Amino acid sequence: MSNNLAHPYANALFELAKSENTIDSWLYNLNILSEVASSEQFTNLISNPEFDKNKILEILQGFLDKPTNQVERFLETLQDNDRLSSLSDIYTLFEQKVEDDRNMAKAVIQSAYVISDADRVKIEQSLSKRFGKTIAASVELKQDLIGGIKILINDSVIDYSIKGSLLNLTTKLIS
Repeated sequence: MSNNLAHPYANALFELAKSENTIDSWLYNLNILSEVASSEQFTNLISNPEFDKNKILEILQGFLDKPTNQVERFLETLQDNDRLSSLSDIYTLFEQKVEDDRNMAKAVIQSAYVISDADRVKIEQSLSKRFGKTIAASVELKQDLIGGIKILINDSVIDYSIKGSLLNLTTKLIS
């Protein structure tokens, strides 16, 4: 997922944002920049040696509502060090640092059927108790689960799906 080259940038940016109380602003801007940087068009643009490097920075900043001087300097630093392609990884790492700092985590609840908001909130509360963090969950429909749910949170997978149970049973029978 993330490359090691992104770590120093994400760490330094987090420390700066935290010290200046601008974490939410950086999250917002990095999210936008990350989406732009992950596009095939952007990859082609930054790999084209004939394209003006200053124009690339102008294009990136054009996606932001009000790019600050710090955002501009950050992008210049990435460009000077040939790291614009790491924007998505930097965003992911930055977001993880923010979640850790705020004692929060994101979860994905995969379900074969639609889950109501009330049930999602109950699952979030249960996960919050289990992990000792505030959990914000999104729901994805995955009909191949057959029934039940599967929860992805950080590096953990909690599988209460029928498909998962059948796979576990198969593994036990084969062993």
